[in-house]
Amino acid sequence: MSPSDVPINWKRNLTVTWLGCFLTGAAFSLVMPFLPLYVEQLGVTGHSALNMWSGLVFSITFLFSAIASPFWGGLADRKGRKIMLLRSALGMAIVMLLMGMAQNIWQFLILRALLGLLGGFIPNANALIATQVPRHKSG
Repeated sequence: MSPSDVPINWKRNLTVTWLGCFLTGAAFSLVMPFLPLYVEQLGVTGHSALNMWSGLVFSITFLFSAIASPFWGGLADRKGRKIMLLRSALGMAIVMLLMGMAQNIWQFLILRALLGLLGGFIPNANALIATQVPRHKSG
């Protein structure tokens, strides 16, 4: 039996990608209230500087994600969405671990940009599920 003859277990893939999207969304969203506190611990002082750096390190992730998305989408079309989901999850996990070890604001800013470059889990998960779920089950 060749790999193309094996039926796709779309329900399992839906469950796994749902969990991954939930955790990814939580990781990106739950950082917001604590970001200024972490930026302050990295040495940024002053109210206006703290506001500026907090906004910068939050937004740079999404800016770099928008820049990298077309590249990752094309690669997912050529190489497969599952491998790109694994790449994205592993890349984001490593970068988030490193963010906890940042020693200054510049390291943190670069890591947040790298997080955006390596991200793309949620759009790729949506594309994977959209192509695997039977048409009569989608909606």
